[in-house]
Amino acid sequence: MHPRNPYRNPPDFVALAEAYPPLKPHITLTRNGASIDFKNEVAQRLLTEAILSRDFELTVTLPPGRLCPPVPNRLNYILWLEDVMEVVSLALGEPPNRSIRGLDVGTGASAIYPLLGCRTHANWSFTATELDEVSLRCARTNVEANGLHDRIAVIPAQPDGPVLAPLFDSDTVYDFTMCNPPFYGSREEVLQSAEAKELGPNAVCTGADVEMITPGGEAAFVGRMVEESMQLRGKCRWFTSMLGKMSSLTDIVQSLRARKVDNYAISELVQGQTRRWVIAWSFSDLRLPDPISRLFHTSIQNIMPVRNTMHQPLPRKTSMAQATAATRAVLTSIDGLGMRSVRADGSSEILDVVSIVMKNTWSRAARRKKRDAMDEDGGSVSDPQLVCRLRVEERPQEGGRHEGMYLVFDWLRGKDRSVFESFASHVERKVVATLSEVQGVR
Repeated sequence: MHPRNPYRNPPDFVALAEAYPPLKPHITLTRNGASIDFKNEVAQRLLTEAILSRDFELTVTLPPGRLCPPVPNRLNYILWLEDVMEVVSLALGEPPNRSIRGLDVGTGASAIYPLLGCRTHANWSFTATELDEVSLRCARTNVEANGLHDRIAVIPAQPDGPVLAPLFDSDTVYDFTMCNPPFYGSREEVLQSAEAKELGPNAVCTGADVEMITPGGEAAFVGRMVEESMQLRGKCRWFTSMLGKMSSLTDIVQSLRARKVDNYAISELVQGQTRRWVIAWSFSDLRLPDPISRLFHTSIQNIMPVRNTMHQPLPRKTSMAQATAATRAVLTSIDGLGMRSVRADGSSEILDVVSIVMKNTWSRAARRKKRDAMDEDGGSVSDPQLVCRLRVEERPQEGGRHEGMYLVFDWLRGKDRSVFESFASHVERKVVATLSEVQGVR
C-alpha cells in the first residue's frame, strides 16, 4: 500500500458507523473486534459510502448491480499519480499547484477517481468517460452532488470509438490518463476465475458485465490505448492504466517495446490480499525515478524499465556537512549549470537540488570542442539537455550495502541517457576527489 495511504491500518468500523449511521446495522462485534461482512453487497456499498463521507466529505450514491470501488485501493492509484505529477513539476520547473488535467477512462457509476482526485487536489480537473448509460447518469449525479461539475466533465464513450477519444478531440495537453479496464475477456472467464478461488472470493463482486468484460480482456483493452497513444503522443504527458494480471503487464510491456517505447514505468497497488499493477508510458522527455517506476521483485526484472536513479557511495566517515559542501562546490564549478532547491525551506544544510543542463560542458569532448571553437550549435536552445535531481542521503547499512553518505541522482528530463550517466559519473568522481583531499588534510 502507498506509504501515504491512511488505510494502511484497517479503519475503526465502530467509529466509522458512528460518523455514518446507515452502516451501523452491518457492524458485527466479535472477540477480535468489530467486522463487516464483505460478501454482503449492501454492507460493502455502505462501507464505501461511509469512508468517502467521513474522510473526504464526498456524498456518493452507488447503484445496485454496479462495481463498488474499495476506497483504499483507488486512493493508492491517486497517490501514485500525485507522485508522478510532483516529479513532472520538478522536471519542468513549474509550481506544484499548477493546473493538472487528467482523463479517467471508464469512470464507472461512482466516478471515484475524479472525485478523489479533485477533493484531495484543488488544482486537478478531469474529463471522465463512461460507456454504460446507467453508470453515466449516476456518475454525473455524484459529480453534481459534490459541486464539482466545473472541474469534472463526465461524457459518454462510444462503443466503436477510440478509447482515448477526448484526447483526439481536444487541443488541451493532458497531464495523465488513468483507467481501471474491464478485467475479463468473457463470461466464461469470470466463472472460471470464481471457481479457481479455493476459499471463495473475499468480497462480493457487484459489477455488471459491461464493467468487467471486454473482448480480449484487459490486455487487449490497454493494448488499444497503446495503439492510440502512438498517434496522440504529445497530447498527454503520461498515459497510465491499472492492470489486474501479471500476464497482462508482460503483454503491454512487450507491446511498448515492439513499438520502441522505452520510456515507461511500472508500479504496484496493494490492498490486503489484492495486488494490482500500474503501467505508464510517455513520448515526452520526462522521466520517472526508480521508486515510482520500477519494482524490485527478482521474478519480473526482465520486464522492468531501465533505471533512472543512480546511487553513488561516498568515502566512509564523510559527514553530511562535508558531502553537501563538496557536492555544491562541484556543481558550482560546472560551466552553464543551473540549480534550484527542492527543499521548501531553502535549507542549505542538506543538499537536495534540481540541476538543469542546457548542454554537456563537463566531458573531455565538450571541453575540447569549446577550446577549439568548434561549437556549431549557434542558435538558442529552449529545452534543457538534462534535468537531474541530486541529493545527499545518509543511510544505515542494510543488505550489505555501504553504510554512510550517498549521492543520489534522479533523471527527471532528457532524451539521451548517456548524458545523464556521464553527468552523474563526473559529479561523483569530482566529489570523491574533493572529499579525499579534505579528509587527507585532516
